[in-house]
Amino acid sequence: MDFTQIPLFGMLTRRMTWLQQRQDVLAQNIANADTPQYRPRDLKPLNFRELLRSTEDRLPPATTHGAHLASASRPGPFRAEADRRPVETTLSGNSVVLEEELMKVGEASVNYQTMTGLYRRHIAMFRTVLGRNS
Repeated sequence: MDFTQIPLFGMLTRRMTWLQQRQDVLAQNIANADTPQYRPRDLKPLNFRELLRSTEDRLPPATTHGAHLASASRPGPFRAEADRRPVETTLSGNSVVLEEELMKVGEASVNYQTMTGLYRRHIAMFRTVLGRNS
């Protein structure tokens, strides 16, 4: 049974995908904390309208020949945007604030754990309904 066909599980999965992609973007920000002219990026907050929008219409690039290189970064359904109002910028032009990025990583981690807990609870409810709760 494909649980993503159930709207609740589909929304939970989409939220978890958003949180995973946000973790990737924040990790890139932290990795480039010393890169000159680097501006931190972040994903737009996920809202309900975007949650309902289908991502099936986006096609990933195809590798039709053995010499084609696969993308190094995992393209996600969400787009990262540069922070337009950096808190501070160093002389090299880098505007990554490690403390701020680490706070965002912690927030995304807690939200991901919450989504995982909700997912588990709903699976347990299905098991209870099916009489397989052990």
